[in-house]
Amino acid sequence: MENKSVTINAIVDALIFRKFAIFDNLYRKRIWVLPVIFASIMSVFAIACFAMRGWAEQAGMIGSVLLIIGLGLPLAYIRLFYKSIKVQIKATGLESPRLVYTIRLSCEPDGILAIIDDQTVRYEWRNLYGAYRVSSCIYLYVEKNRAFLLPDGQAEGGEDIWSLLTDMMVTEKLHDFRMKY
Repeated sequence: MENKSVTINAIVDALIFRKFAIFDNLYRKRIWVLPVIFASIMSVFAIACFAMRGWAEQAGMIGSVLLIIGLGLPLAYIRLFYKSIKVQIKATGLESPRLVYTIRLSCEPDGILAIIDDQTVRYEWRNLYGAYRVSSCIYLYVEKNRAFLLPDGQAEGGEDIWSLLTDMMVTEKLHDFRMKY
């Protein structure tokens, strides 16, 4: 393996962050599962109430209430999720593109160097949580809930970041979502 290194000055904007937040929460953390289960259960109870309209008094009204709650709460949850993304974008000043951090990847065992606000942090390849490749970015998770966004085209000299990651990381931690997302 040749001793190559890649430096990425990560310039992130609202669109890049929004795509990451949606990917992280919907695909990786799968936060949509519980609202779907809740909506399904409430819908089944509502259908049961509608089926009993001829036998039970006010079954239709109870079914309507269950259906409104069963569909309304998940929709409110989704709306709140997207609103929280907007709040995070504003709080971090990502309305317009800005340099957020600089990442230097090298073939050394502790070859991930992150420079964030004049602070330097090193990470070892073997301790990385994973790398996810999507259509326009790579999300490099150094911990389960901490990722660096490496947008395409921001590596110095146009180096291929993914090829370095595939050389340095175990296959089980590499996930290519370009065709899925």
